[in-house]
Amino acid sequence: MTTVTFRRLAATVCALMTTGALAGCGSAEVGDASAPDTASKSSTSPPTSSSAAESVPTSIQPSAQDGTNYDACSGGDCEVAVSNPVTITLSDSPIDAGPFTVQKVSADSVEVSMALPAGPSLSTTIETGCTTAFQGNNASGLAVTSCSGEPEDILGMYIKQMVTVKNITDGTAILNLKSE
Repeated sequence: MTTVTFRRLAATVCALMTTGALAGCGSAEVGDASAPDTASKSSTSPPTSSSAAESVPTSIQPSAQDGTNYDACSGGDCEVAVSNPVTITLSDSPIDAGPFTVQKVSADSVEVSMALPAGPSLSTTIETGCTTAFQGNNASGLAVTSCSGEPEDILGMYIKQMVTVKNITDGTAILNLKSE
């Protein structure tokens, strides 16, 4: 009688589980030393159902406020997702910074370059969580990177375009561009 009751209880519990988060629902006879202790293992066992395993995402994709709408960066302020090389126009004015080019997205950094009004194009690699400030004037420019806050302003530079690599997941980088 005890064995039958335990089997019915185990079958009822397994029937009620719909998420597939718990596995190992089998039956064991009371007093059977060779039967596995499914009650203590069920909360840590991976799903055995292939449909349950397929419904669990392998990773969560980062999302950007402007997605892949690079036109949203006109004016220098946007948050975009980038996974391939792309050139983003920040302004149509010849006295502003841009265009901004993403050359390569790696697992932990993004290689970028930006043209400045004086003609130089500055290239740098920005790691996840870091910010680079592209600063320039009529004669020169430089890229200053900081991973502990906003890079300092450089005296005599009137253009400042900041680029922050917020996150990189599965080859997609979330970039926050801010013009000052």
